[in-house]
Amino acid sequence: MTKHGLLNDEWMVSYAAGALSEAKSLVVATHIAFHPELQEKVADAEAIGGALLDEAEPVRLRAGALEDILDVIDNDDAPTTQEAPRESELPAPLRDYLSCELDDLKWQFMGPGMKKVRLKKYESGECLWLLRARGGTEMPLHDHRGTEFTLVLRGSYAVGDKRFTPGLMELAGPELKNHSPIIDEGEDCICLVVTDAPIRLHSVIGRMVQPFIGL
Repeated sequence: MTKHGLLNDEWMVSYAAGALSEAKSLVVATHIAFHPELQEKVADAEAIGGALLDEAEPVRLRAGALEDILDVIDNDDAPTTQEAPRESELPAPLRDYLSCELDDLKWQFMGPGMKKVRLKKYESGECLWLLRARGGTEMPLHDHRGTEFTLVLRGSYAVGDKRFTPGLMELAGPELKNHSPIIDEGEDCICLVVTDAPIRLHSVIGRMVQPFIGL
């Protein structure tokens, strides 16, 4: 991280190069959509990548490649008229992924004051999910076995003297101990989260129910 709640340039370059996993690409793209300054950095990284490609030796296409492409274009269905979509609070990357609004999702109980939607579990161990926590909720004390990306979409929460509001990202790894965010009073806080390993809950009860939570 560089500025509070913003991913650093290395993440922008990795995203522009297509070097991130599907889950990390989604959370980073959604994060970038909140911040014009990050969008500019990605554009710069893509321009540099394009310049390097221009200097690369050209590769000869196989015979008939152009004709195949033109056939696909000719056979593509004509665009149909669609109703104008309703206004969304979600940045385009996440809106396109979910195809619905946050309040339309089927939220499942996760613990006192908390709900979740598990979007996808990957063979690599990564998990992409949404967390919804009621205002005033103190998240269970935990450590991290891997890296956790938490992007605020609605509401806000605090960790010590740091506060995370919509568009800000918290990046937590094994070096962060006794992690226990506190949700600000008021509206629910909804976050897009990516974890690449299960968290380590401190409480005995938490560890007992963790297999049923799936995180």
